[in-house]
Amino acid sequence: MLAGHALGVYDILLIIIMDVSSSKALRMAGKHLKKSVYSPKVAIKTLRTTYDALYGTPLLPNNIDQKEVDVGPVSALFLVPELALGKRVILYAHGGGFISGSPYASRSLCASLAHEAASRILIPAYRLAPEFPYPTALEDLYNSYAWILKQGIPADEVYFAGDGAGANLALSLIQYLKPRNIRLPAGCIAISPWVDLSCSSSSFTARKNPDPLFTKDIMSAQALQYTWQDNFTNPGVSPLFGDFSFMPPLYIQCGSEEILLDDAKQLAERARTEGVATVLDIEEGMWHLFQSIDSLTPRAHVAVRKIGQWVRSGGR
Repeated sequence: MLAGHALGVYDILLIIIMDVSSSKALRMAGKHLKKSVYSPKVAIKTLRTTYDALYGTPLLPNNIDQKEVDVGPVSALFLVPELALGKRVILYAHGGGFISGSPYASRSLCASLAHEAASRILIPAYRLAPEFPYPTALEDLYNSYAWILKQGIPADEVYFAGDGAGANLALSLIQYLKPRNIRLPAGCIAISPWVDLSCSSSSFTARKNPDPLFTKDIMSAQALQYTWQDNFTNPGVSPLFGDFSFMPPLYIQCGSEEILLDDAKQLAERARTEGVATVLDIEEGMWHLFQSIDSLTPRAHVAVRKIGQWVRSGGR
C-alpha cells in the first residue's frame, strides 16, 4: 500500500482475498466492484455515489498538496507533489463511462502519478451525461487546458491523461484542438482507453469475455447516455476514427483481462501507422483500472511508476 493510503474498500477486499490466487482474487474483487458499473436498474445518482465510495479515499498518498480551482464553468482539483520538476502539468480526465466518476474518485491514483511523474496534476470536474451529453465534457476539458496555458505553462510542458472514458476525452481533445490552431500537448497517457463507442472491436464480440466488470451491453448503454448512435464515428466521440498524423507521443496502458484491450491495441496500431511514438503496455492478468487499487495488487504501483518514468523522460 502507498504511504498515506487510508483503510477503505480495497483494503477490506485485500483482507478477504489475500490468501487466494490472483485470478480468483480478480473474480472476487469484480463481484464487489460491479456496484460501480452502470445498470439501467440503478439510478444514476446512486451509481455516482457508489463509484466515489469505491474509488475515493479521504487521504492522499506521498504528501501531495491539493487545492480547488475554477476552470471555466466547472471546478477542478490541482494536485502538487513534494517534488515538481519545472512547470510540467498533467491534465487528467477521470473515467466513469461519461456518466459517473469525479476528481475525488481519481485523486488517489492521480496523487501517485503526480509523485512518480514529478508533475502537478489538474483534475477537472467535467459535467456528466446524461444531463450534459456530448460535447459538454469535451468543452470542459478544453476550458481546463486553456486555464493551464493562462497560468503561463507552455504547451510542451503539458501532458493529457485519462482512464476509460477519460482517456477518450483526452484523445478527443487533441482532435478538437488541431483545427483550431491551438498548440498540442507534449504527450498523452491513455489508461484502458475507450476509443470506439460503437463497441465493435473483437474484444466486444468475442464469445468469452474475460472482463469481470464490463460487457458490450453495459458499454453500449453508457455510450448512448453520452451521445446518439449515428455520432459514434465522429472523431470527437470516438478518437480511433480521427487523424493521427499530428498526434503527440502516446503511452497506452491496459490490463489483459478487460474488454477494452482491443481498443488499446487498435489505438496503438493507428498511431504507429502514422509514425507516432507509441508505447503499448499490456499488463498481463490485470483488469480495468487496476492502477487505482494499490492495496489489492503491488503491480498497480509498478504500473503507475512506468507511466511516471515516461513523463519524466519527456514522452520517450
